[in-house]
Amino acid sequence: MQCHTTGLGTLRNDLRYRSVAVRRGSVMGRSELVGVPSAIREDQENKRDKELAERAKMGDTEAFGELIQTHRDRAKRWAERMTQDSHMADDIVQDALVRAFLHVGTLADTSRFLPWFHRIVQNQANMRLRRGGPYKREQPIGGWQENEYGGVDRIQWDNLDSLLRHLTRMSAMSAAQKTDPAEQLLRKELFETIHVLLRSLNRRERGIFESYFFRQLSPDEIAQMYHTTTGSVHTYLHRSRRKLRQAHVRVMLGLPPEKGGVDMNQAHIVKLAEWPQTSSTLTTFVDRIGHMLASIGDQRGTQELMGESGFAFRMKISNKTTFADGIYVFDWRQTLKTIMKELGYEISILCGQLSEKPVPLLAASERFPVVLPIEEAILPFIRRYINMGKPVLYFDTMASSPHVHEWSLIYGYDDAKREVYVTDLMLPEGKTLNYDDLAENPLRFLAGIDGKTEKSVSGKRSAEDRAIEAIRFAIHYGRKGCNYWPMTDYLSYTSGLRAYDRWIKYMTDSGILPNRYGMGQLAAVYSEAKKYAALYLKSVPLKGEAMRLVLLASEAYVQTSEELERVSTLVPFIRSSSLLTTEVRTECASLLLQAKEFEAAAIGYLENAMSLIFGREQR
Repeated sequence: MQCHTTGLGTLRNDLRYRSVAVRRGSVMGRSELVGVPSAIREDQENKRDKELAERAKMGDTEAFGELIQTHRDRAKRWAERMTQDSHMADDIVQDALVRAFLHVGTLADTSRFLPWFHRIVQNQANMRLRRGGPYKREQPIGGWQENEYGGVDRIQWDNLDSLLRHLTRMSAMSAAQKTDPAEQLLRKELFETIHVLLRSLNRRERGIFESYFFRQLSPDEIAQMYHTTTGSVHTYLHRSRRKLRQAHVRVMLGLPPEKGGVDMNQAHIVKLAEWPQTSSTLTTFVDRIGHMLASIGDQRGTQELMGESGFAFRMKISNKTTFADGIYVFDWRQTLKTIMKELGYEISILCGQLSEKPVPLLAASERFPVVLPIEEAILPFIRRYINMGKPVLYFDTMASSPHVHEWSLIYGYDDAKREVYVTDLMLPEGKTLNYDDLAENPLRFLAGIDGKTEKSVSGKRSAEDRAIEAIRFAIHYGRKGCNYWPMTDYLSYTSGLRAYDRWIKYMTDSGILPNRYGMGQLAAVYSEAKKYAALYLKSVPLKGEAMRLVLLASEAYVQTSEELERVSTLVPFIRSSSLLTTEVRTECASLLLQAKEFEAAAIGYLENAMSLIFGREQR
């Protein structure tokens, strides 16, 4: 079985946010087969499915994303025919897609992907139905008999509050008559809980929810009633169901639920400092730290941040294929604390992962605590720092294409609109995320600056000491690799100079299908990182022969960057359905080999420089 962690993050985004793994303009797509005779069209579709299934089996998440886009509606129809329940069908398809993704590596005959996937949907539907069908032990509103409760004339059946009050009252009466008072008490508490939960909806949401679920009106009829579109009605219903789920968690925890959508009605925006393109870097963890510091009046050069943080010298490659997840796999909490302490700041971190959800970048987040999808766990943290005039570092799993996820800054919030303002690498004007998206982000990581340390480490240590520490890190990382290892057995990475060997193998082994999207991001990020390594080393305040050797290392990093930039030109960081040709893979392997030789030379120069300063025995 093959398990693809980066792919899980991509899949999760596709299922929940519908923003990634949907590839456009693909060769010989379904839209291009319109007008083709049915027999020929079916044959071409089967061939296309087989090709995509073969690529998905090898770990190509883009190919699996296209299979999802092609067959999701068909899977929904299968599930609806079995369950006769649209909402249950949505859940079944969601579960089936995740299971298919996890087990696609076991698919023996790729020409039979569709029957295989149909069987997974069927199994998931049967599992749900065996648990009791769409309603389990509950009875739908339409199945209630008037004489079951009596006094029907006292109920306003088109009014949600009247209906719920009636159910609660009848449950209390029934509890006094039945021989199992414990069960009846639970039933009464359930109705009372529902009554409280529905208070979390505002007037318009409750009206639409009531019209659809209790008055049995169609979305078209509700749209006419509210002078809106059918699509908006579906959006309101989806939003209401999500808010009810979150409200239920609050009630279970004993927290006060939101009432009628009434918020604190506060809003605040931090004015971010100018962050020109010349200061920006594709290593967005460092980039956002720099922008965050600049916004509180502490301007730091990007080359200084990249060098002293060590990110200029890092390289990590997945041991599965050219996934881009190695860029993100490090100890987020400790690394951030160390960097900020070196810069003279104390920070607070809020992190976690949601349970029962595919969590992207599991290798980086598996040590995070399991948290609940409630706003109260996030919004106070954001408000605290924004109200102090400080942006908040945030890991965004809804980053704009071509990114799957990236580091960003939250720089404002608006309680009336229920939105936060977020930077986005691809959107200079920024964007907004609603509070629900924040609460349901499966990988939670936020950090805020509390203030300067009492004894700033950077103030105590000289620039020369910091440079020597950075060079030592570069040497150790290059020779020994990264000290951070995932706890999960099936996730592993190669780092340092040996990462080049892993990368080259993916280019030369015909039995491995490189992930094209990940390949493009790796080349773009690491070519730029080596450029900053060269710039940083040129600026260090060493002297004499040691400085001459460091300058030679700087020049070697320039050449490393140039070779990786050529790889980036061959495989640009864009969404594309095209595979890497044998010629491109061969040329990339040659360029990567040269890049490794240049970086190995750079590490050698740095080792010699440290030997001059400390002597070989202290290297």
